[in-house]
Amino acid sequence: MHLMASVSRSSGLEKDGDDLKNHAIQEEYRKFIQEKLDEVMSARCRIHSESESGKKLRVDTQENVLILFRRLREGVASSSRNDAFAMEAYETSLYLSILFESPKQTTSIIPHLFATDPPPIPKPAIYTILCSLLHFLVVSYPSQSRYHEHLDSIPRSLLSRKSELFLWLSSLTKSLRTRNYSKFAALAQKRTIVQFIDSFLELHETKMEGAHKADDKLGLEAVLFFTDVLRQKAAETSWTILRSAYRELWFDYESTKTWLPRSLCLDSIQDDRRSVRIDDWMGSRVSMGHVRPKDGVEGRWIVCKAR
Repeated sequence: MHLMASVSRSSGLEKDGDDLKNHAIQEEYRKFIQEKLDEVMSARCRIHSESESGKKLRVDTQENVLILFRRLREGVASSSRNDAFAMEAYETSLYLSILFESPKQTTSIIPHLFATDPPPIPKPAIYTILCSLLHFLVVSYPSQSRYHEHLDSIPRSLLSRKSELFLWLSSLTKSLRTRNYSKFAALAQKRTIVQFIDSFLELHETKMEGAHKADDKLGLEAVLFFTDVLRQKAAETSWTILRSAYRELWFDYESTKTWLPRSLCLDSIQDDRRSVRIDDWMGSRVSMGHVRPKDGVEGRWIVCKAR
């Protein structure tokens, strides 16, 4: 399995170069990849305590897993396989490309999941649809043109335009366009996202059982990861606006300590350990020259205007 030839590189000329076009070998190869993936996901649990060398090793192993999945997808595509196994391979690849921060792979995977000739069997999961939409919001931020182009290409049979989940997406994107970052922060909460996904699944999606099904937990994690990235991008824009609007920020007012972290999306929806305290965040802005403590007054910050 380690020495399995890539279909695209061998073009069938290398010894065993066409092996991954065989459906049975594809399924054995998928099991081999899962063993590697389990090791990688276990290492991700220790991400907050890893050393620099540990981080490099983790990133390298993540990239290796993505390469193995890409090799599997090439075999699937070359064999014109269009079944539940193929869908699982592509969906899992999509989720991992997001979690392992490989946007080029994400972009290349998405078209295969929404092919119309022949149509994918089974249809993409709602996590896949959301990931594809959030991807274009993230990579093109603040522009939403690619997002809307992709949204228009998604059949209503996959994402009902009358569903609460679609209305949530519409509100989320509108809050970004209108720069209503307080509303955006409220909409981009884990409990809100999970609530709308669960509601959608109950009404619109038939649950698929069996071995060849992408992990819903992995799909949700990818959705939350992208949402967190989008929150970080929105926070930077929000801070730029706040710097131009205020001369001072007073933390001795409790209300400021409430709305400011919310507008800056300092709480992570993925992991509480990734959340940032407002005092620590302001300290980082001091080193960037964005603010400075007001002399002789605790809890007040002078805003340094951008030049």
